[in-house]
Amino acid sequence: MTTSEERYQKGIETRTKFGAGTPRSGWATESQLAPDLYRIIEEALFGSIWHRPGMKIEHREMCTLTVLTVLQKDNQIRRHTGNALNLGLLPEQIIEVFIHAAFYSGVPSVLNTLEIAKEVFAERGIDFTPPRIFDPTETPDDLFERGVARRQELMGEPSGTALGPVTQAEREFNRLTTEYYWGSVWNRPGLDLQSRSMCTLAALTALGRHGPLRSHIRGALNIGLTQEQIVEVFIHTTFYCGLPFAREAIDIANEIFRESQVESD
Repeated sequence: MTTSEERYQKGIETRTKFGAGTPRSGWATESQLAPDLYRIIEEALFGSIWHRPGMKIEHREMCTLTVLTVLQKDNQIRRHTGNALNLGLLPEQIIEVFIHAAFYSGVPSVLNTLEIAKEVFAERGIDFTPPRIFDPTETPDDLFERGVARRQELMGEPSGTALGPVTQAEREFNRLTTEYYWGSVWNRPGLDLQSRSMCTLAALTALGRHGPLRSHIRGALNIGLTQEQIVEVFIHTTFYCGLPFAREAIDIANEIFRESQVESD
């Protein structure tokens, strides 16, 4: 077991990576007004959680950016956009994380986040030209079929016992989300499928959306994420969205893991 001082030094190591070789500043207020909180954050978050082997550091940053976006934490979005660049994430990957978050946080918060990212890129002298992936000449039917395929890849075949829509409005809504959520966003090339799944788990944890979270935990298992990797996402969110949200997500995951074990037996 590591000592408190070893964890503290690892925290400095993490923030040094954030700062591209120099410990990232920005802790003056915290260390002056709440020095004990500063020490706890340094040891527990940056010195322990960020050093856990269950997730790549790039995935940890993607999940962090996702949580900060859906919770609309502007100051921290600015800081972690810079951190992401220093950790080696490409501008395209960072923007893709924000695009992916749009269906969870809502468009206004993502537009705000994109403005922040634009400012950070400009400050860094990054001349970013976004790739145009969406094809407006594609037919809605083609988009829908691709969405159905991607959804089934992640979620599996629809259950024959599932209740269908009651209203025509919901049928049309389901069609629209299949086209643009599954058919467009989930098929974009900027992030691989497992990265999108982890970002989704982080977003749903932070928002406390237990129904969709259950579905996406099962989906994560379907595409090859391990139980340990899934729980690691939830652990990582603790200091960004709160312990109760992370704990609830882990409890839900445990229910699903136990159900899967019973079915396999």
